[in-house]
Amino acid sequence: MNHRRIGILGGGISGIALAAYLDDDVDILEKRSRIGGLCATVVENGFTFDAAGPHIMFSKNKEVLGIMVAALGDNVHQRRRENRIWFKGSLVKYPFENDLASLPKEDTFECILGYLKNPHANEEPTNLADWSYKTFGEGISDKYFIPYNRKIWNYDPKKIGLEFVSRIPKPPMEDVLKSAIGIPTEGYLHQLHFYYPVEGGFEALVNAFASRVRGSIEREWIVADVRRDGDLWRITSTTGDVRTYDTLVNTLPIHELLKVWSEAPQETRDLAAKLRYNSLINVLVGVNEDRGYPYSALYIPDPEIMFHRVSFPKAFSERCGPVGQTPFMAEITTNEGDGIWELSDEEVIERTLRDLERVELLDRKNVNYTKVVRFTYGYPVYDLDYRANVTAMRESVAATGMHLLGRFAQFDYINSDVCIERALELSATLAR
Repeated sequence: MNHRRIGILGGGISGIALAAYLDDDVDILEKRSRIGGLCATVVENGFTFDAAGPHIMFSKNKEVLGIMVAALGDNVHQRRRENRIWFKGSLVKYPFENDLASLPKEDTFECILGYLKNPHANEEPTNLADWSYKTFGEGISDKYFIPYNRKIWNYDPKKIGLEFVSRIPKPPMEDVLKSAIGIPTEGYLHQLHFYYPVEGGFEALVNAFASRVRGSIEREWIVADVRRDGDLWRITSTTGDVRTYDTLVNTLPIHELLKVWSEAPQETRDLAAKLRYNSLINVLVGVNEDRGYPYSALYIPDPEIMFHRVSFPKAFSERCGPVGQTPFMAEITTNEGDGIWELSDEEVIERTLRDLERVELLDRKNVNYTKVVRFTYGYPVYDLDYRANVTAMRESVAATGMHLLGRFAQFDYINSDVCIERALELSATLAR
């Protein structure tokens, strides 16, 4: 039986970053043959894709951003975000309210009228749809914001809470008015420029932190049982290997942890069962032509098109595809039982290629690579009961002495910079 002071379940960005700031008395137990989790990268046929959707390096926390950039050394560069929205066959600059002049004139009129003459302006919103009506008015809300959010969350915006809106900058009135008459403006300035690895996709960042880990990273170590053994945590693998730890940090999805933690409090189980999440199907596509698209991503609010976003890996690094060829990634939000998750990979690819042709991004005869990647856990959903349920769930786990860290362990829709920020905070706590 092996014993160490700290055990970390899961080798995604959260677990690896945490271990990078601890001493050598730590194990990371990862079930896959490679680390990375939601930050994993697919490299095949000369193409490089971030498997769970495009990851970029930006942060309001400049200290954390500096740590991320420094970790990559020479393998990093800065790029400019060039996102667009596919709306009625035209490309509108992202965010939508910053390019209203690009809409058909009737739509521009309805958007600006709804923004200026807004009957919802003084209402107190209780859900995402109401917040959109209050913030943008009916035109922008009904044409873009609500349809897109219904699609990406795969859930009614009237049933989504307000936790996420703090991440959506409220546009100054001057910018909206300028955009309506064609004066260029920029929104989301903190994301306008971002960093990205030159080689290896976003997983290169995980590997950079892994190179600093002084403890042990155990791959293909599948947890079968988690339990208390006196003052220790006892972890058993599917092959019968047993490890014990003074302190246990879980970065696995809380729903997966509960499958192997038979002694988990019933309160934790009841609360976790109420936490809603979305799954992801990402379709990776390569074509043997390069039309020189300057875009980072296209957002697709149209409900008739299966994917909600298409990203262009070469916008993040030219090394993400061979010269003269173009990689695309189409992202689909789905849930078990909705009919999309149950489609075969071949059916998903067929529908995706049809829709990519519909938005005129490619000619199917030039496609030379396809792959489907599925993630059961993609996005936590902030439903109306989310805050009460997730707070109580975390408290019930903390009462056992276990630490939770990461997007699906803490059940919080956080990006990699916040994962690292929280890992740094926890490392300081554990070092005391």
